Amino acid sequence: MKRLVAGIVISFTAVSISSFGAVDGKKIFEENSCPICHKETKDAIGPSLKTIAEFYKNNPKQLEQFLRGQADPIVWPDRFDMMKTQMGKFRAMSDEELKALIDYMLKH
Repeated sequence: MKRLVAGIVISFTAVSISSFGAVDGKKIFEENSCPICHKETKDAIGPSLKTIAEFYKNNPKQLEQFLRGQADPIVWPDRFDMMKTQMGKFRAMSDEELKALIDYMLKH
């Protein structure tokens, strides 16, 4: 019985640590004020997440390169000047944070 309880406690601890350690793309999106311009399904000041996903769903690497400042935008390039001031936020993100953000964006 002690082994069973110890195993359950160890398993629960491992699950808790992994869920707390996961990077949350939605949280990153919200904390960086992205929803001000980018709504989930409706184009606004910037393209919606749905529109972004439509353009980048087959090439998430291109979205990563854009966010890192290594590629030009393919979605509404004529409005990119409004976003330029925000680009530093993405360059400062870890690879894990940026991947989580991109995964969140492309789920729409």
